[in-house]
Amino acid sequence: MRIKAAILMLCLLCLSLSLTVHAAEKPNVEVVILSPDGVKDYPGTEMKIKAKVTNHSDHTIEDIMAYITMADLNKHWTVNLEDYSADQPLSLGTLLPNETKEVSLPIRFVYTSRYHLYVTATSTIEPWIYSSSAIPIEIMGNTKIDPFIVQLVSIGEPVILLGSLITLMIRRRVKAK
Repeated sequence: MRIKAAILMLCLLCLSLSLTVHAAEKPNVEVVILSPDGVKDYPGTEMKIKAKVTNHSDHTIEDIMAYITMADLNKHWTVNLEDYSADQPLSLGTLLPNETKEVSLPIRFVYTSRYHLYVTATSTIEPWIYSSSAIPIEIMGNTKIDPFIVQLVSIGEPVILLGSLITLMIRRRVKAK
């Protein structure tokens, strides 16, 4: 009896594996950043990120929009793009089969750090998200302070103040006698 049940379950398993379920397939959409290839600059830099969104599927995608996504590599979190003036998505409307649309998304880099920047496209009707490959962003500090001078001042200043305090205390004791 157990052997028959095991054979029956094995047959049902093989049958279920051979059946294909036709669910809604994710359309083949490609998002590519055209320019720039990367950014290495100082805070305050404003630029346009140019990208293209291509619908490689055989059906229309309605109400599609594109926007910038950024990850801070030093802090290991995503970036609030409201500070970067890049929080508004750009509506592309309908993307027909095999159609490509180019977008130009503005951004102003504010904080010093290392980032990965992506252009993301999504539809308000479909649940799918499509992202480009990342481009590297490095926003450098705009100070020209020599690290040796900073270290020298941070060590020297307390030593000089302590020496001055001790000298004043010794002078007061000598005068008091």
